[in-house]
Amino acid sequence: MNNNTIAGFHVLGTEDGNLKLNTNKMYHWHIPKRLRDTPIEQGDIVLVQTKRGNRPVLVMKDFREEDKEKKQKYKRVIKLLEKAPEKNNVIKS
Repeated sequence: MNNNTIAGFHVLGTEDGNLKLNTNKMYHWHIPKRLRDTPIEQGDIVLVQTKRGNRPVLVMKDFREEDKEKKQKYKRVIKLLEKAPEKNNVIKS
């Protein structure tokens, strides 16, 4: 079963190589069927529709939401911009 909804924070920019996020409120977006083949996971950065145009968002959670549960329609994810870095086994010396 594919996830169809993400929750995340808006990316405001980068500061010294670190992402600067707007963490005042977590927002939700719908993942269209055409993007569900590419798994969108926690830590990915996606481009989404907002009231102020298209903006990048850091995915904090991805989940399946059934239509019966939905009380509102979410704006859509447009595309995956950047995958989260793979967790590699780091050898500390």
